Amino acid sequence: MLNDLILLFISFGISVVMYPLYIKFLYRFQLGEEIRGDGPQSHQKKSGTPTMGGMVILISVFLTTLFFNLNITQTIFPLFIIALSGLFGIIEDLTKISAKTGYEFFKFNPANNFLIKNFKRILNFIFGKPAELFVEFWRMLGSKTDKGLQSYQKFLIQAGIAGFVSYWTYFKLGWDYIWFPFIENITIGYFYPIFIFLFFFLVLNSVAITDGLDGLVGGLSLISFTAFWVICSFLDYKSLSGFIATFIGALLVFLYFNVFPARLFMGNVGSHILGAALALIPILIHREILIFIIYIVFLIDGLSSPLQSFFFKLTGKRIFLMAPIHHHFEMKGWPETKVTLRFWIFGIIAALLGVFVALL
Repeated sequence: MLNDLILLFISFGISVVMYPLYIKFLYRFQLGEEIRGDGPQSHQKKSGTPTMGGMVILISVFLTTLFFNLNITQTIFPLFIIALSGLFGIIEDLTKISAKTGYEFFKFNPANNFLIKNFKRILNFIFGKPAELFVEFWRMLGSKTDKGLQSYQKFLIQAGIAGFVSYWTYFKLGWDYIWFPFIENITIGYFYPIFIFLFFFLVLNSVAITDGLDGLVGGLSLISFTAFWVICSFLDYKSLSGFIATFIGALLVFLYFNVFPARLFMGNVGSHILGAALALIPILIHREILIFIIYIVFLIDGLSSPLQSFFFKLTGKRIFLMAPIHHHFEMKGWPETKVTLRFWIFGIIAALLGVFVALL
């Protein structure tokens, strides 16, 4: 535990130094978030708030782990996956910012890349009708956007990352079982990589979708990381518990700037590294079932958006006043801070229950 606290304070210190400088940089170049026009009107005043705050979390965790906490399975593998997810988030953030501002600051504008612009045509040329159905399916599930990557493009990139995680855990590490309380390990064979693929993808997207209110994802992530910090300490995953502690240190500083009214948003880079880390931790400690307990708030909020979109496009009716469901409560008249704090409370309850189940 002492080693974990040292790693936490190192990551905390790096973040304390970097965040004020980074925020000034973002304000100087006006790298702000564009607020969705169909969201709550109270959010329009947030337009222009600096985004990509998750970059400092990534740097803090990467540096702390690289110099003080290297372990092949427990830290190097998750660090690689988190870096991949963060890179995808950076591309998505830069695509949206470049499309909005047209900044010469970006030497490479992903939105103008030939492959990205013509990806749909390439898919249709190679696969024909199935590709059209694939694109339409993800258009129905995803949100409409004229800027940045489209839903089907995001799915393919995320599927590549999730596929690598599935391949590595099953073929390289030889894992093919899932732990259940009281029953212990149940071997599921070839279904294991399919399970890992689906639920890595689910957690990654649920965290990204939940990122819609000041402090919401940061707070829920901090709660979830703390729960797994306790679990890993009890189960003697020493390097992994230290890895989690580095996230906690960086998140504490981020939340200082992200709580209402936010001076900084985490952006896709932040939501993707947090989503990837949260998805990997229960896999690495063979407590995959905790995904459905500790992350229940993420999952409900994340699934509410595609469910609403799909249901509306099929029937023309809505399940919620607005999706994701955290906006539903705002539309019912709840202040943003009330929604965030109540989601945190449910997150704490879920985390405590998850710790109890994990240690049975």
